[in-house]
Amino acid sequence: MAATMVGATAGSAATLRVGVQDDPDAMDPATSNTYAARFIFSAMCDKLVDITPDLKVVPQLATSWEWSPDHKALTFTLRSGVKFQDGTPFDAEAVKFNIERMKTMPESSRKAELASVTGVDVLDPLKVRLNLSQPFAPLLTTLTDRAGMMVSPKAAKEQGSNFGVHPVCAGPYQFVERKARDVVRLKKFPDYWNAKDIGYDAVDYYYIEDSTVRLARLRAGDLDLIERVAPTDLGAVRGDGNVTLHSIGGLAVSHLMINMGAGEKANNPLAKDARLREAFELALDRNVINKVAFNGEFLADNQMIPPSSPFYSKAHPVPARNIERAKELIAATGQTRVPVEITYANALTDNRVGQIVQSLASQAGFDVKLLPLESATAIERYLNGNFQVFIGNWSGRSDPDGTLYAFFSCNGSQNVNKYCNKELQQVLDEGRAESDDAARVKIYEKAADIYLTDRPTIPIYHPNWFFAARKSVDGIVMYPDGLLRLTGVKPKS
Repeated sequence: MAATMVGATAGSAATLRVGVQDDPDAMDPATSNTYAARFIFSAMCDKLVDITPDLKVVPQLATSWEWSPDHKALTFTLRSGVKFQDGTPFDAEAVKFNIERMKTMPESSRKAELASVTGVDVLDPLKVRLNLSQPFAPLLTTLTDRAGMMVSPKAAKEQGSNFGVHPVCAGPYQFVERKARDVVRLKKFPDYWNAKDIGYDAVDYYYIEDSTVRLARLRAGDLDLIERVAPTDLGAVRGDGNVTLHSIGGLAVSHLMINMGAGEKANNPLAKDARLREAFELALDRNVINKVAFNGEFLADNQMIPPSSPFYSKAHPVPARNIERAKELIAATGQTRVPVEITYANALTDNRVGQIVQSLASQAGFDVKLLPLESATAIERYLNGNFQVFIGNWSGRSDPDGTLYAFFSCNGSQNVNKYCNKELQQVLDEGRAESDDAARVKIYEKAADIYLTDRPTIPIYHPNWFFAARKSVDGIVMYPDGLLRLTGVKPKS
């Protein structure tokens, strides 16, 4: 592939060549479920609002917003002169179309995120109001991600369910082509509202699953930038005078998701007995996983929300490894050896985690079988709940609702393991309706009590984001959500 990449970009210094770890799923913000797609969307699809590196909500396609006194309506004033990449205008009618599309499409993954929105009123061409069934505190932060990405109504109507084959958004780069498991090509949209701050003529995203191979190609000059540098490769990056390391603490979490009720794979010991889930957690040593797999560069933790969040539960510290207690719990179920199958995408980091988990769990009485799969196959199995345990990697959200509701509400967009606890559902609904931050902290403390006891998933660590770029690339700013914004990124003069 290296020769192909060089040939494809020969004489084109204004093409940014990016190496990515995963092949994206659906290239439609309404149906996408993966970080890989979000990473590319950040160049294609502007949102109503965005976040800053310190997680403040800031304007993008909307220039300002105002909550109604009862917090049951949110009115946006939109940026004027914006065009979609097919030349059609972005306006309040387009916002109405997008919100309604994401709420009503049968295959939409945004329904739960926008469930509180009951209707959209066009007040004038540049003013639109979202009406809510009840106060929904996370709405603004929800709209900083795919729920706030605006696609062309004209293109969406014409293409229907095939929209993801040739997506049309309102961002700085427009779609050119996609070759599955190879490359996604974008080119600069000349009529973008902020085109003066877009420094490359084109962006090519190359799918290179192996992190060490990505780094080798970066150092050889075949790539300009790579995402998710493996912690074990950081020494090589730091020692290379032609490459710059870019890093930031993130919102992401890696966790062992247990199939609780999705199809035949839910017929597994961990799903059937909470004591075995507790034993499995007690068999693990998160600090060992972090040190052996990641040279201690990540943050070992037991919660879906990172400690940097004000909603992190300090009442639930990371449990110490306790092999004897794990064995007691297994014995209490009448078993001696417990079979567990762990599925994951065959990337270097997850391979290492899987092997360490296999070794640690074996000492307590778990016979762990590892099932590494090619990335697209692994994602397909994940989305269909076709696993016993899955090593999940979630890029995180700035509001706890974006993570906890997605995974733990009964109909959450990431609830592929079909876990449903009615008490937790009620608590998560309360968190959505409460606008006072101090009250929300107490609500999410209750949520932590429940999901950390039920253990439908077992969080392992929070990764830091490590990108690397050739020194010829200027203007990179890292964000805690791990997405690459290309505004201001340009070839170094």
